[in-house]
Amino acid sequence: MRNGRQSRWCNFSCFFWIFYYSILAFILFIVAIIIFWLIFQPQELKFTVTDASLTEFNLTNTTNNTLYYNLALNVSIRNPNKKAGVYYNRIQAIGNYGKKRFALVNTTSTPFYQGHKNTTMVRFVLQGQQVVVLGGKELSRFNSETSARVYNIDVKLAQRIKARYGKIKTAYFKPPKVDCQLKLPLSTIYNNGTSVGPKFVSKECGSVKIFTISVGIGIGPFSFETG
Repeated sequence: MRNGRQSRWCNFSCFFWIFYYSILAFILFIVAIIIFWLIFQPQELKFTVTDASLTEFNLTNTTNNTLYYNLALNVSIRNPNKKAGVYYNRIQAIGNYGKKRFALVNTTSTPFYQGHKNTTMVRFVLQGQQVVVLGGKELSRFNSETSARVYNIDVKLAQRIKARYGKIKTAYFKPPKVDCQLKLPLSTIYNNGTSVGPKFVSKECGSVKIFTISVGIGIGPFSFETG
């Protein structure tokens, strides 16, 4: 009987201490995040499509469903932080019409480091052709926008980056994609190279979660690099 009681007591004691240290580790983790946040006070980056030129967006007849496109984008990335910087290993622009992807390209600017209080311009050129099968509502929308010569195109920016806080760097990670929902007028290019059409209105992108994610990643043990 004594051995049985001792065994039960050991099991209870072991469970208690595992639970206790788990709660303690969680509390220390939360406190570390709060302290880290108060020291660096990171603000999210601002992505803005400052200029865009859509000179082709033509869907052939329903027999082969090929979309021909030519879209150039200039994107401004603003780092408003005083104590945090970002290393960009890769930035990709993903073109979507409705829920259909039609293009994926890399910017030629990467890799690069963006320091404190800095604004960096990157450029993407999405040009080519892609089979895109639109549903009934999507096709109706496309025909309507073709008549108006203005297209609603969703461009998402996918990144592989690491954040830098002073001399401390996180490991490389992939934050959620930055969403840029654009209303793009179709321009006409003449033989002399001039472009005629409505002017694109600068648009700030949404859903930026870079430093929010990196703080959570960086607090974990062995996740920082120094230097």
